Amino acid sequence: ISYHLEMSFFEVYNEKIHDLLVCKGENGQRKQPSWLELGNKQRATAATGMNDKSSRSHSVFTLVMTQTK
Repeated sequence: ISYHLEMSFFEVYNEKIHDLLVCKGENGQRKQPSWLELGNKQRATAATGMNDKSSRSHSVFTLVMTQTK
């Protein structure tokens, strides 16, 4: 039996789709991110009257697992 896992995390902001799993490392360094933390940090935010970091987008996190015998 083999397993295959696919993951995607994107946001829709200003009628455009942005991939939230693109790792933007500092000084060209690559690190293994916690995927949900990475995606949430890269979401579009702005201040509102009630919240200083309100999300300005809708996000979709998807996991697809395929099992093959």
